[in-house]
Amino acid sequence: MVSRRILAHHVMKATGLAMLGAVLLLTLLQMLFGYLAELGELNDHYNAWQALQYIFWDAPHKMLDLLPISALMGAVLGLGTLASNSELVVMRSVGVSLWRIVGWVIRPALLLIVLSFVLSQWVIPYTNEQAKAVQKQGYAATLGEVRGYWTREGQRFIYIDYANSKGQLNDIQVLDFDQNYRLVSMINAAHGQFEQAKQWQLSNASQIDIFTDGRAQKIDSAIQGLPLALQPRYVHMVTVDPEDLAPSQLLSFMGYLHEYSQIPKKYELAFWKKVASPFSLIALVIVACSFIFGPLRQQSMGFRLVIALFTGLGFYYLQDFLGYASLVYSPSAAWFVLVPIVILMGIGAYLLHRMR
Repeated sequence: MVSRRILAHHVMKATGLAMLGAVLLLTLLQMLFGYLAELGELNDHYNAWQALQYIFWDAPHKMLDLLPISALMGAVLGLGTLASNSELVVMRSVGVSLWRIVGWVIRPALLLIVLSFVLSQWVIPYTNEQAKAVQKQGYAATLGEVRGYWTREGQRFIYIDYANSKGQLNDIQVLDFDQNYRLVSMINAAHGQFEQAKQWQLSNASQIDIFTDGRAQKIDSAIQGLPLALQPRYVHMVTVDPEDLAPSQLLSFMGYLHEYSQIPKKYELAFWKKVASPFSLIALVIVACSFIFGPLRQQSMGFRLVIALFTGLGFYYLQDFLGYASLVYSPSAAWFVLVPIVILMGIGAYLLHRMR
C-alpha cells in the first residue's frame, strides 16, 4: 500500500510539473508573439508601453485558452519521461494497472481545472476589461452604456435610447400588445431610474391607452412606476463580449432572456465553451496517455510532442469551428461543443482499452 502511494506521488509529481511547465512556457510564448503583433498596431494614442500593458492584462485569457493543450503536452512529456526511463514498464510488471496510472495522471490535471474555473469566474472578466481599456481609446468611458437598445418581456416591447449600468435610462418607449398582438398601450418617458428588483421609475412620462372600440386616452405624469425585469447588471453585460463574462453572469443573463422567449445563441455558445473546458482538458489527458501506452510508445520524445501539439491544436480549431457553426445549424450550442469532446474521449479510452 505504501509503495503504491510512493508510485502515485512520483507519477503525479512528474506529470504535474510537466503540465505547469507547459502552461507557463506556452503562455510566455503567446505573450511574446502577441506583443510583437501589437507593435504593428502602434499609433499616436497607443504606444509600446501600452501594448506591453495590454499583453499582461490579456495573459489570463490566453492562459485559459492554452490550459487543455498544456495538459495534453504536459501529460505526454511527463509520461514520456517515465516511459523513456522504463519506469512505466516496471510499474506494469509489479501489477499496477494501466487505468490506475491514467488516474494518477488525471489528478494533477484537476488542479488545472480548478485554475480554469478561477480564471473564467473571477479573473478574466476584470482583466479583459482592463486590457481593452488600454488598447481601445475611450473604451472605459463607454463600458456599461447602451444606445438604441430593444428588448422584449412577454407582450411588452421596450426601446431605450440610452441606458447605463448605474440604472439610468433616457428616452424610453414601451409598447404593450395583447395576445393577438394588437397595440393596447404606449408609454413615452424622458428619463428612467432603477428603484429595486423589477421596478423602474419613469419621469416626464405620457401613457396612451388604446381601447377595443378605437378610443384612446392620454395620461401625463411627472413620475410613473414601470415593472421591468431588466436590471442594470444586464445592461452592463450587453456592452461586454460574451466570452468576457463569467459563467455565473452568462447563466443569469441567459435565464433572463429565456424567460421572455429570446434566443441568446452567442451567450449560450460562450457559456457551453466555459462549461466544456474542464472536460476538454480531461479528454486530452486521456488521449495523451493513449499516445504513451499505445501507438507512440516507441517514438522519440520530440515526435510525441509534435503529434501532441498538432492533436491539441486540431481539436481546438475543430471545436471552435463547430461552436460557431452551431449559431446557424443547431438549436443548442451544447451539442456542437460537447460532441467532439465525447468522441475524443471515446477514442482515447478505446486505444487504452486495447493496450490493457
